Amino acid sequence: MTFTDFLKFRHACKQFDPSKNISLEDKKNILEYARLSPSSFGLEPWKFIAISNKELREKLKPACWNQNQITSSSFIVLCLSYMPHHFRGKTEFLKQRVGRKSSGEMLDNYLNMIISYLAMQNTQEWAKRQVYIPLANMMTGAASLGIDSCPMEGFEIEKVHPILKEIIDWNELDLVAIVAFGHRLNQQSPQTREASNSVIEFID
Repeated sequence: MTFTDFLKFRHACKQFDPSKNISLEDKKNILEYARLSPSSFGLEPWKFIAISNKELREKLKPACWNQNQITSSSFIVLCLSYMPHHFRGKTEFLKQRVGRKSSGEMLDNYLNMIISYLAMQNTQEWAKRQVYIPLANMMTGAASLGIDSCPMEGFEIEKVHPILKEIIDWNELDLVAIVAFGHRLNQQSPQTREASNSVIEFID
């Protein structure tokens, strides 16, 4: 199969087969696709938490608009971004991330450039935008393994917080999206997209 085939296979699966589980190896592969994703300045302002535990997912379901994908899937991945205070000034987070690639004067110059750029951004929104890159890679990567997925932004964060407070420090992280992974229960409906000439333009 080609990359295009994987994109055509992927769809927002609404009905997973709860009797089919995903192997630990495939789970690790899917999360690795996220880890290896590109990000602005290579800062990787994200964290991913994979939850297979059925009891915990049952608790989460009402906070996620009662979407059945939360519990019928094999597992879900919480896609989180770091909070804005990590990106304001010469923080330990920025020094650690940038320091992996440079040192000395080069580090200071590059770090100052990044700090100046981030000072002009809504860093919470900037960080959230970065998270959608690995989110997409996880879904397409899963499709290459014959695994279905469904991305979800439908949750009530004020209800999610107390359920996951023992797992996530909400002062440090913000929930961007949840992605469910599993195997489809029914045949997928035909994929519909705008025509190429409607969304793509070439200028030579």
